[in-house]
Amino acid sequence: MLRKDWKYILYLSVALVIYLALKMLSPRNIDWTITYHRKDKNPYGTYALDQLIESVFSKGSLFQSNYTLYELYDTLQKPANFLSLSTTFAPGNEDTKALLKNIEKGGTAFIAAQYFWGDFADTLSVATSDYFFDSSFSELFNRNDSTTMYYVNPLINHNTKYFFPRKNIHNYFNNVDSARTTIVAVNDLNLPVIVKITWGKGFLYLSSAPLTLTNVYLLHQQNAGFVSTALSHLPDRTTYWIEFYHLGRLEARTPLRFILSNEPLRWAYFISLFSILVFMIFESRRRQRIIPILKPLTNSSLEFIRTIGNLYFQSSDHKNIAEKRIAFFQEQLRTKYGIQLHGLNDAGIKVLSNKTGNSEIEVKKLLELMNRIHEKKQITENELKLFNDTLDRFKY
Repeated sequence: MLRKDWKYILYLSVALVIYLALKMLSPRNIDWTITYHRKDKNPYGTYALDQLIESVFSKGSLFQSNYTLYELYDTLQKPANFLSLSTTFAPGNEDTKALLKNIEKGGTAFIAAQYFWGDFADTLSVATSDYFFDSSFSELFNRNDSTTMYYVNPLINHNTKYFFPRKNIHNYFNNVDSARTTIVAVNDLNLPVIVKITWGKGFLYLSSAPLTLTNVYLLHQQNAGFVSTALSHLPDRTTYWIEFYHLGRLEARTPLRFILSNEPLRWAYFISLFSILVFMIFESRRRQRIIPILKPLTNSSLEFIRTIGNLYFQSSDHKNIAEKRIAFFQEQLRTKYGIQLHGLNDAGIKVLSNKTGNSEIEVKKLLELMNRIHEKKQITENELKLFNDTLDRFKY
C-alpha cells in the first residue's frame, strides 16, 4: 500500500509545508476589533493595561472575572474594588443594586464606557454624549485631529496634558448629579471625561473614554501616566476586573470551542480534518480482486420436457404422449374447477362450457376426440397433431 501511495503522501506533505511557510512568512493582519480583553495584544485589547495594573495593586489582589456584579457580590466578605471596560455599560437592576451596596459599604469602582444606560444611569443620574455629532464642534475634526485630556486637580501630575486622537475619543458627560459628583478629568473643550460620584462610604469613578486604556493609546507617548493616575484612585485591596459587560462569559463550554478559540489549535484542527479527508479519498479505491459475475442458473425444465417429448415422438409412441396430455388436462380441470371428465353428462358439459368459456360444441368435440384415443391401441402422427392442436385451442 505504501509503495502505491507514496506519491500522494509526498504531494500532500509538500503542499502542507508550502502552506505553513506562506502562513508564517506572510504579514499578519491586524484585528481592529474593540475587545477590551486583558490577554488581547491587538490595538484595542488591554494587554498593556494588564501589565501596568500589576504595578498599581499588590500582588495577588487582582482577579479577572466574567461573572456579573450580582453574582460576585454574594462572595464578597468585605468591600472591594470593581474595574469594568466596555463600549456600553447597562447592567440590570440586580447588578446595579449589588454594585451600589458594595460602594455604600466603602467599596470603590472604576467603570469606563462610552455610553451608560438603563437602571444604572437612571439611579446615578448620569448620561454621556458624543460631540462628534454636534454641528457646533464639526470644525474641530477638520483643523485638529488630536484631543488632550488632563486632570483638573493641579496636584495630580502637575496639570500634565495627554494626547489622544479626536476621531476615536469624543464622548463626555453631559449630565451628572452635581450634589454627589466631582469632575476629575476634562478634555481640551473643558468637557468632563472622568467623574467621581460619592455613594455612602465609597466612591464610583466613571470614564467616558474607555479607549484610552487600550493598547494602541496607552502605549502612545506618555499616556501610560494618564491611565496609571486614573487607576490610582482605587485603593490597594482586592480588585475584580469584570469583563462580562463587554465580552460576556467567555467560557469554553466544549473542547471544540476551546480549540477554535486558539489560533494554533484551530489551524491544527483544520489541517487534520483536511488530511483525513485526503486519506479517505485515496483509500476509497478498491483494493480487492475483481469479483467475477456469476450467471444465474438457467431453468432447465423446458429443456427437459422437450427432450422427453422428442424421445416419445422418435419412438412413435404417439398414444402414450396423447394419454399423458389427457391426464394432465384432467388434473387441471379437477384442481381448478372441481370437474371430473369421467362419466360427464350433458349437464356437466354445460357446466364445463360455462366455467372455461368454451362453447358446448367445442367441449363435446374435445371429449369425443379424447374417447377415440382411449379406445384405440395406437394412433397416427396426424391424429396426435390434431388432438394437440384441439387441446391448445381449448381455453381452461
